[in-house]
Amino acid sequence: MKKIYLPLRLRLFLPVSLIITIVVVTITFYFVKKSIVIFNEQIESNLRLEVQTISKMFEREATLKLDKVKSNLKVASAAFLNIDFRADEETFKTEINNQVTGKMHTTELNRWFLDNTELFGDNSFVDSLQNMLGGTVTIFQKSDSGFVRISTNVLTEEGKRAVGTYIPYDSPVSLSVMKGETYYGRAFVVNDWYVTAYQPLFIEGEVEGMIYVGDKEKDLDELKRILLNLEIGESGYPFVFDKSGILAIHPEREGEDWSDSTLFREVLDMQSGVLRYLLNGREKVMAFDYFKDFELYVAASVFPDIETRDLRRDAILGAVITGGISILLLLGFIYYFTTEKIFRFFTELKRSREKLYTVSRALEESEERYRKLFDSTGDDIFVTDVDENIVEVNIAACETLGYNREELLEMKISDIKPEKYREQVAENRRIIFKKGSHAFESEHITRSGKIIKVEFTSRLVNYGNEKLILSVVRNISRRAELERQILSAVIRGEERERKRFAREMHDGLGPLLSAAKLYVNELDSMTLSEEERKDLIRHSNELIDEAVNATRTISNNLMPTVINSYGLVKAVQAFCEKVNRTNQLNIKFETENIDRRLDTNVELILFRVISELINNTIKHARAENVQIFLVKKDDILTLYFRDDGVGFVVDDIINSDNKGMGLKNIISRIRSINGTYNFNSRPGEGFNIKIEINV
Repeated sequence: MKKIYLPLRLRLFLPVSLIITIVVVTITFYFVKKSIVIFNEQIESNLRLEVQTISKMFEREATLKLDKVKSNLKVASAAFLNIDFRADEETFKTEINNQVTGKMHTTELNRWFLDNTELFGDNSFVDSLQNMLGGTVTIFQKSDSGFVRISTNVLTEEGKRAVGTYIPYDSPVSLSVMKGETYYGRAFVVNDWYVTAYQPLFIEGEVEGMIYVGDKEKDLDELKRILLNLEIGESGYPFVFDKSGILAIHPEREGEDWSDSTLFREVLDMQSGVLRYLLNGREKVMAFDYFKDFELYVAASVFPDIETRDLRRDAILGAVITGGISILLLLGFIYYFTTEKIFRFFTELKRSREKLYTVSRALEESEERYRKLFDSTGDDIFVTDVDENIVEVNIAACETLGYNREELLEMKISDIKPEKYREQVAENRRIIFKKGSHAFESEHITRSGKIIKVEFTSRLVNYGNEKLILSVVRNISRRAELERQILSAVIRGEERERKRFAREMHDGLGPLLSAAKLYVNELDSMTLSEEERKDLIRHSNELIDEAVNATRTISNNLMPTVINSYGLVKAVQAFCEKVNRTNQLNIKFETENIDRRLDTNVELILFRVISELINNTIKHARAENVQIFLVKKDDILTLYFRDDGVGFVVDDIINSDNKGMGLKNIISRIRSINGTYNFNSRPGEGFNIKIEINV
């Protein structure tokens, strides 16, 4: 048999080519299999994110319910206190029903009247509040066993008003209210769970009843409308079921009971996670999570073969093409080179792969550092292109607006603006492109419809050949609310001044002028003797003198005479001396470089500010000493004020609706003359404030 001779190049080529073919085919097969695993993991990850988003929506719904109930309680309480209420000593007997046990017994209740109408069984007041606020409203009266509903629009299972039902004293609601505290949270109301608020009603300092407002904990119809509009992939959908296995929300099987299924028992064991199961012979993936507040399971499911169909096809096709081309190129390359060159080639290939891996890892680490920095800031960050499209956002922006990142990247910056601010978007961006940066105020609207006041700081950046706008957005709602409170305090202060002025005119000047008029009218009488006529003239002159003095006093209260005549320093000195003579307070007042009169408006406002600070100290601080220092340096006038009183928590006073009116008046006066202020106080450490004004 003749021996076949093969050239050396071919003999080197054949084993190497076989090895290369096997390796490429193996790598291709591994790549395809790994890609399918990654696709499936991505499906599970996406489902988890969808479920988390829905849970966040439920959580937001619960939070909004509680905020609404708190707001409604304030309105209901104010409305009740503004109506004439009377508790009569007369009692009557009535049957009351324990809402927990259903047990009934007879008790005696005092008769309560609202606008002279007996409150027991009369629901006009609570119904008017329901029409205005929504939800449910109830007036409770204290009894021998608990708090009895005497006026309500809460219905029993039979559809009747729950008048006569009562909350027993061992209930968390009753325990909280009996301590004089307002109760907020979940509560079982007659026959369902509500988000509630209960506020005690005091009569002569004792808790004798309470006002309730509430709203059903979950609105399944609204949740159903939202969820059924969500699309998850090509084959998926969200659904909701309760602990008993009833499908509460489902696009096809709503109302069905699947508590007997093995899948449901696995769900109960896990509480949250991802499960794979067979449905009609096809594999399905479900992600789920238990939302404790609503006692519901939130879930989303897809058919993975449908979701990954195109991806698997593209991956297999791409891998086969890439592998085939790689084999052909490698075989052709190897065929024309010696073993030494092949060895050098593989050596260089290994080095290249190591270098590529190093560069790739460095790039990944750099991107990870950038993403952590980008997402760790507390402010919202948006990156937009020239067409207003949002091309990047951070986590803070997603949390503020209630959208996920993918949803925001499909929106324009104008899509998150209320209608009145959308027209300003183009103008603000024109300024940014022209000047390179711009700062301005605007508003954002969240997914739930809430309006948020924001402050933009935007800058033009170059990214490759593309111009982008980087905007840092800060929530200024709290600052706006503080300004609103200050303005409200100013308005109330002005109103008090008007009332005081009117009262002084009516009670002081009015009677004097009326009496003088009577005396003058008597002068026309023909029966008066000359002596009587002189007495009337004398009395009239005395009354007119008193009226002139009263007018001067009123005028001095509006604009102190000592300021007009002698200036701020003398006015403050006179005021401090007047207070020191009472021995209630020791005030030390010093000045420096105040060698001339200031602007009249500045002097008057500073006098009012100092007077208000001293009055606040007398009323609230229980202080013994006050130091006031007024100094002028260059064009800056600085006022230092300090007392050694009991102090207070600054945030509690500033954020309160019914406290700190004097302090808010002071702030508004300082701002009216473009002044700045800085004050500090802590319990037990007194109070101090520094005010600076450019004069």
